[in-house]
Amino acid sequence: MSPSEPEALANLAGSIAREAGALIRERYDAPRTIATKSAAVDLVTDTDQAAERMILERLRRLCPDHAILSEESGALDAPATSHPAICWVIDPLDGTTNFAHGIPHFAVSIAAVRLPERTDRAAAFDARKATPFAGAVFDPMRDELFVAHAGGRTTLNGCPVRTSSEKALGASLVATGFPYDRREHADFYLAFWRRFLVAARDVRRIGAAALDLAWVACGRVDAFWEWRLKPWDVAAGNLLVQCAGGTVTDFAGHDPGVDAEQTLASNGVLHEQMLAVLRELAPAP
Repeated sequence: MSPSEPEALANLAGSIAREAGALIRERYDAPRTIATKSAAVDLVTDTDQAAERMILERLRRLCPDHAILSEESGALDAPATSHPAICWVIDPLDGTTNFAHGIPHFAVSIAAVRLPERTDRAAAFDARKATPFAGAVFDPMRDELFVAHAGGRTTLNGCPVRTSSEKALGASLVATGFPYDRREHADFYLAFWRRFLVAARDVRRIGAAALDLAWVACGRVDAFWEWRLKPWDVAAGNLLVQCAGGTVTDFAGHDPGVDAEQTLASNGVLHEQMLAVLRELAPAP
C-alpha cells in the first residue's frame, strides 16, 4: 500500500494514532520505566518507545517508499534506493512528563510532509522546506482524534471544527510551554509569560504542544506560542490550525515550515496582536 492523496494519508495517520493511543492508554496505570535524554527535564518512558515501535512498524509496512522522522529515533530514516517525496513526522507520546507523573494530558502526533526535491537518505531534514499536508493528533484519555489534510477542513472525531472568533487579545485565553533549556534562560522565557499574563485574559501551560495546537484549531484556546519545539511537536498541529482557519508563523510573521525554533499559532484575527508582543521581547537568548 502506498497512499498518495492527502485525505488517504490523513486517514492513515488517524488510524495509526488511534492504535498507538490505545497502547498508551492501556499502560497509563502500569508501572513506568522513566529515563532522561538530553536534559534532566527531558524524559522518555518505555511507553514512548513501545508506541514508536508500533507506529514505525505500521508505516514501514504500509508506506515503504516514504521517509520517517520520529522523536525517539531522531535521525531521518529514508529508503536506501529512492528519493522520497514524503516524510512521516512522528511524536509517539507528546506530553511525556505529564504521562510519567500520571497527569492525563498527552497525545500521539503523526504528520505527512512533502520534502524538497532530491532529498535522499544522506540529506538532513530541512524543516523550513518541509510542508505538512496530512496529519492527526489523538488524545487517548479523552478519545479525541483531530485530523486535517491540505484542501480540507480540520475535524474532531469526524466533525468539522474551526478556530475561535475572538478579536481582542485582552479577552483571549492563550497557551505556551517552556523549552528544555529553561533552567539556563528562565528569566528570558518568563518575561514572555509575564507580558501575556498582563495583555491576555489568562495564560495556560498544559504540557503538550500538539494538544495546545489542536485546541487552538478547535477554538478552546485563542493562541499559542513557544520557543524551540521540534518538527515532531508541530508538524500535525500546525496543519490542524491552518485547516481550521487559523494562522501559524514564526515570531517575525514568516512561514516556518515545520521548523519550530519559534512557533506562533492563532485564530488569525489575533495574530498581529500576538506578534506585536513577541517582537517586543525577542531575540532569543
